Amino acid sequence: MQEIKLRQSWINNFLRCPEQARQERLELVSQKETSDLLRGNAVHAAIEYAGLLRMGGQDVVTCDELIDISDTYLAESSNDVEVWRESYENIVDVCRANVTTWYNELNPILDPVGVEQTFSKSMGVRHGVQLTLTGTADWNDKSGVLWDWKNPSRHYAAWEKKRWDIQSHAYTWALEKEQFNLAVLAKGELQVIEIHRSEAQKKAFVELCWSIVPTLLTIDEATTWPQRWDGWHCSPKWCPVWQAGKCRGEHLGQNPW
Repeated sequence: MQEIKLRQSWINNFLRCPEQARQERLELVSQKETSDLLRGNAVHAAIEYAGLLRMGGQDVVTCDELIDISDTYLAESSNDVEVWRESYENIVDVCRANVTTWYNELNPILDPVGVEQTFSKSMGVRHGVQLTLTGTADWNDKSGVLWDWKNPSRHYAAWEKKRWDIQSHAYTWALEKEQFNLAVLAKGELQVIEIHRSEAQKKAFVELCWSIVPTLLTIDEATTWPQRWDGWHCSPKWCPVWQAGKCRGEHLGQNPW
């Protein structure tokens, strides 16, 4: 019996570009630390702090406390950033605005039963392969809704997320929920995208995961998997394989456009 573990985030990478996913799985390349990641992680740290206090029975937390958590995270982690896409000062301002918005608009209506809740769930056995899905849910609420915190530079097109977002499929299937809310915090403005996943959609997601297995079984002998060029992801700005001077990066360099 061979066990294959699929992490939700890696499934997204595979669907964007199989070759990038192969190199990341084999740890041949890794994503650079960016100011975008710093911004998101700082806001996550503040919300996680609030959620864990609530689960521990301490309901009273101030917005200033959460901003302090975010500020401290930024100060301690900023030296790890390799790619700055905006100034440190602007990151601080945006994080404070996003934390304040979360505190004022979402904190009063939420009641967590799980914060940064990890899961590992079997997707069954086929042809001698045990397939397991793993991941970490930002927030499992008492209401039965799963929440995920996003901190992009702008809001999303809601219909796109409702139609094909993989994360919502994975988390609702793994934690046996029906509703997954994306809380999109962009420059202090809140967008909530409510996504409902039916049993039919969850079954389709399971089959999607199994469709990846034949390719994964070649990982030890394959020198490459198919490359995908058609999308924002195929760029020296976003792809660690390109940044490492491989794939298109080997031929086009770091400044192709």
